[in-house]
Amino acid sequence: MQKRLIPMKEVLDRVPLSKTEIYRRIGAGRFPSPVRIGERRIAFVEAEISTWISDQIEKSQDTEN
Repeated sequence: MQKRLIPMKEVLDRVPLSKTEIYRRIGAGRFPSPVRIGERRIAFVEAEISTWISDQIEKSQDTEN
């Protein structure tokens, strides 16, 4: 399976959270950790972000039932 890295900008487009909140959740272990791709550059594994989104939807639907 090929893994794709996506930049923070794309994560922000896909996830309705601020950059600050994403970093808070990373620190708390509640959001996928980024991959360092340069001295001052990070990216995220696309599949991990997609899984996180799916998990949030599933949790939301579980609490509605």
